[in-house]
Amino acid sequence: MNLRTKVLMFGGIVGALLGVGAAYLYLRAAPIQVDEAGNERLPSVQPGDALKVTLGVLTAIRGIVGLSQPGE
Repeated sequence: MNLRTKVLMFGGIVGALLGVGAAYLYLRAAPIQVDEAGNERLPSVQPGDALKVTLGVLTAIRGIVGLSQPGE
């Protein structure tokens, strides 16, 4: 197995674990609503909150990419 494959596998596993952890924390924090039929629903996410999270993720990715550029 070459270095590229190892790094991609490591990144995939770390990303999956972070995603599951974020989903778990979201489920703990969000109030689950139950309708008359007994179906569970999560409250809708506001567009402003989704934008904040997206920008935060993009900033983190940019920081990771910056690790490969020495001296900047």
